[in-house]
Amino acid sequence: MPNIIDVVLPTFIVIFIGYLLGKFTRLSIAPIVDISLYVGIPALVLTSLVNKEIVLLEAAKIWAASFIIMFGCLLIAWLVFKALRQKHSGLFVSIAVMNTVNIPFPIIYLAYGAEGLAAATLFYIPNLLTIYTFGIFVMAGKRSQDNLKEVFRQPVVYASVLGLLLTFLGVRVPDLAFNTVRFISLMAIPLVLITLGHNLSRVRMTSLPTTLLASVLRMGVGLGIGRLMVGAFNITGVFRSVVILDSAMPSAAATAMLATKYDNEAELVSSVVFLTTLASLVVIPFLLHVLG
Repeated sequence: MPNIIDVVLPTFIVIFIGYLLGKFTRLSIAPIVDISLYVGIPALVLTSLVNKEIVLLEAAKIWAASFIIMFGCLLIAWLVFKALRQKHSGLFVSIAVMNTVNIPFPIIYLAYGAEGLAAATLFYIPNLLTIYTFGIFVMAGKRSQDNLKEVFRQPVVYASVLGLLLTFLGVRVPDLAFNTVRFISLMAIPLVLITLGHNLSRVRMTSLPTTLLASVLRMGVGLGIGRLMVGAFNITGVFRSVVILDSAMPSAAATAMLATKYDNEAELVSSVVFLTTLASLVVIPFLLHVLG
């Protein structure tokens, strides 16, 4: 197990570089986002799945845990804000959907290696489907059919399916092809971290009490449900550590982008993303220390 500072610090240094770029330059982040989304992340997902031994039962446990954690947080948040007589919509997405790429991928890879990254990728698949179906539905109020079309427009979905098929069918990818894709995937983590930092440089803190409550619901309730799920599904070893760590991740940066695109509580959602990301500076080292 590497030193916790060695695991966490490089990630947040790169995020800070992105933050500085957002604050002091007029750099357009759009091309970086496109390259990450359409090239880097699909390559990273594919290489983290292929040529790995993944047991279908273990994958099913992680998928179930991921879905239950997200929708458990959503249900509890809905009940809490209903009791407080507050009406929200976009805020619920930022509570339900955690960041399962920008922050946990590099940290989990550094802490737990290829096995940990494979588990994190499995956890990410339900997260991906949720944010591009449920997330878009809530933010934009579109028809379910349109939401599904958005899912199938994402290359990372096909990379995930292809990687899982190759793995479960026992197909060994030739070294030349695998090494080429892996080389491409090296761009993914730095680019997504820079993008996250750039996005965080644009947000403002609004409605502090609501922001604090939403942040606790995302990370605290998420962690509690995550602990319950690893016990309920008997998830052990590195996979257990990854599920617990992912359950307490900050709100997904994509929720702020969706809220902005569809003008749905954009400042409040961005504030939750910002605050939970800051809180993860403390939460992540603590969990890494506890989980070992």
